[in-house]
Order: sequence, then structure tokens, then C-alpha cells
Amino acid sequence: MDIHRIEMVWLEMIDSSPVQKVPVACMCDDLFNGSLTIAEGSIQDVPRTEDQCIPFPDNIHEQIKQIILVPITILILGCNSGVLCLIVANKIFRTPAYLLIANLGLADLTVGVVSISTMLTQAKEETMDLCLVRIGFTIACCVSSIICLMCIAIERFVAITYSLTYRQIVTACRVSLVIFLSWLVALVVGFAPLIGWKIKTYHNYCSFLYVLPSDYIKFLFSSCVLLPILVTFTMYGLIYKYARRHIKRIEAIENLHLDRRNNRILRFSPRSMKSLKTLSAVFGCVLVTWLPFLLGTIVQVISGNTTCYLKDIVGTHLLLLGFTNSFLNPLIYAVGTKDFRDKVRDTFGRRTSCNSP
Repeated sequence: MDIHRIEMVWLEMIDSSPVQKVPVACMCDDLFNGSLTIAEGSIQDVPRTEDQCIPFPDNIHEQIKQIILVPITILILGCNSGVLCLIVANKIFRTPAYLLIANLGLADLTVGVVSISTMLTQAKEETMDLCLVRIGFTIACCVSSIICLMCIAIERFVAITYSLTYRQIVTACRVSLVIFLSWLVALVVGFAPLIGWKIKTYHNYCSFLYVLPSDYIKFLFSSCVLLPILVTFTMYGLIYKYARRHIKRIEAIENLHLDRRNNRILRFSPRSMKSLKTLSAVFGCVLVTWLPFLLGTIVQVISGNTTCYLKDIVGTHLLLLGFTNSFLNPLIYAVGTKDFRDKVRDTFGRRTSCNSP
């Protein structure tokens, strides 16, 4: 066949192919040198997707997450259900302070319920809307839990610094209103992506950073996560400062007749150390569980698509670490309280005595 006819047939095949034509003007020397000169205005802009990180639903990180999520979910459901049952069954706990603890248990319990749906779907929801419903409930529960932690810190600050007027300031009606508003804010923020604040593409992998836009994540972290955490830390810092000052006064009176060298106990007394340990447990729980997730997400949002591997790590391992806070909360705020601990001991003690011959 004539070589000119072969070229004509090849050109006709290109013209009839569905591939987009890109007219290019180049010199052969430039082609062999690896450079290409494009004629001005000859190439049309190719649209790009918002997220260029390709998700893989069956990645090893997601498989590990599904396995570890089982015991975490059991602990979340068991601890928070027990706390809620004891609070509801005993009138002694029907106070504004325990009302906040009950709300915290309810928020953490809902995290466990959502975790069950995560295990059932294995993060492979068929549509974007179904994915955003599950993500929305997860965000709403976590935001409500964080806001509740802030409210507990404020309530403790009022109880210590304004003890004489505490009953007039902190009432059940006001606490109920605060709880309602916190859930309202949490639900609005959590389901904002479902309303329309979402990305355009969905690859059947329902993971946090793959389905939420970066501007929404920035808003969520700045207003509903970092701000409540800062307020919580500030409140507990003021509580410790106030308590330390009063502890020094009490111990100074108790040590009036002791040797002067024993006054060093004012700095490292058992009471001071006990307060320090309690506050360290509160701070350490939040920091150890949620700070890695926050830092990883911030790094991913700032760096963009240059660190795509972080999306899988943040949405699996670091998110699981944050979920552990949901069963540590009842242990710190409820079981760590003396009245609650005594009630648990009495309840199980009676059952043991009744079952014994």
C-alpha cells in the first residue's frame, strides 16, 4: 500500500475517533529533546475534579479500622448505657450537674450506634446522600459531646467560684435549654454538607476527608472543635488556680503548729496532687484521643493533594483514636465521681448479696 494512502487512512481514523483532538505544532528536534511547543489557544481547558486523591475502599487502613471498631463500639455502648441507666434509676443524680453528664453519655452512646452502621456498610454507601447522613450523625454527636465537655467545665467553674449562688445560677431549666441549643447547633453543623456544602464527586468510599470540602472542615474545626476545647482548658485552668489558692490557705491553718519546714507541703501537698491528677486526666483524655486527628486533618487540608496518604490514616486510625474518648468520658466524669462510684458499689453489692446463698 502506498505510504501516502496509509497516512490518509490514519488521519481519517483520528478524525472519526471520540478522543478529543488537541492540535499541536512542534518541531521534530523539540520532540526528541522532550520539549513541546503548543500553539497558542489550540488546547481547550480540561476540567479537573475537586479531589484528585483517588480513594480505595478496600485499603488496608479501612480493613484494620473495621476490625478495631468492634471492641471500641462494645465499650462505648456498654459504658454509656450503664451510666445512663444509673442516672435515670436514682433520684440522687437528678441534678443539673448529672443532667450534663447524662447528655454527654447520650452523645457518646449515639457515636456507638453510628459505629454499628459504619461496620454494616463498611464505609461503602451507594450514594453521596447516604454517606453524608452517616457522616452527619457522627459529626453531630462528636460536636455535641465536645460542647457538653465545655458546659461541664463551665458548670464546675461556677460551682467552685460561686458556690453560695450556685443553685440560683445553675438550674435544671437553664441546663436543659443549654443542652437543647447544643444539639441544635450540632445537628445544623453536622448536616450542613447534606444540605449542599459538599464536594461534587463521590467514589463509593464514605470517609471523612474524601466527602467533605476543605472550607467546611476549616469552619467545623475552628468554630465547633477548637473553640470549645480552648474554653474547656481555660475553665479547668482557672478552677485549678482557684482551688490551689484555697488549698494553700487551708493547709496553712492546719500546719500552724508544725515545724516551719513542713510548710513546703503547701507546694506539693496530697490535695494539690489529687487536683492536679484529676485535671491531668481530663486534659490528657482529650489531647491523646482527639489532638492527633485534629492535627492530621489540619495538615491534610493545608497541604492539599500533596499528602493524599494522610486521608486514609486520618479517616481510619486517628478517627478510631478519637472514638475511644466516647467510652473514656463516662469513666472520668461519672465513675470518677465519689457519689456515683459509691452508688455503683452499692448496686452491685446488693445484687451480689442477694445471689449469695
